Amino acid sequence: MPGMERVGVKFRENKVFVPQVLMSAKAMNTAMVHLKPFFLTGEAKQKGTVIIGTVEGDLHDIGKNLVAMMVEGNGYKVIDLGVDVKPEQFVNSLKENPGAFVGLSALLTTTMPGMEKITKAVKEAVPGSKVAVGGAPVTQEFCNKIGADIYSRDPQGFVEYLNALV
Repeated sequence: MPGMERVGVKFRENKVFVPQVLMSAKAMNTAMVHLKPFFLTGEAKQKGTVIIGTVEGDLHDIGKNLVAMMVEGNGYKVIDLGVDVKPEQFVNSLKENPGAFVGLSALLTTTMPGMEKITKAVKEAVPGSKVAVGGAPVTQEFCNKIGADIYSRDPQGFVEYLNALV
């Protein structure tokens, strides 16, 4: 977990790039195969749960996958809903996982309005839920406009936000 955190910081600082992050995440996932039984027995504690997905109408998943790997590598359980995810899928998953954080990804500007629909649906269904938004076209201004709780331009920023809340 500390190794993935260092990789995330280096990625933010442009000292490593996507291929190196993916290689690091692959190594971490290989180790996680051996560690997951300890998470399931309760011997090792997870920091929390993150529900993540690419919004309805968007089929891009590289950024979402990168965030999911970084979040998992930092000790969180990740529920990856995939791509083209409808608001009700996020809401249902959140109801099944009380207290989870929600992460929304979009690469296309045409799918960004879906982030607002999902954010509103999540906050109506489960008041107090935290919603994060990210993706190439997303900005802090957009995050504020739709009522999401955090925008991060890189996975490490989201991890740091999560760690500050836990």
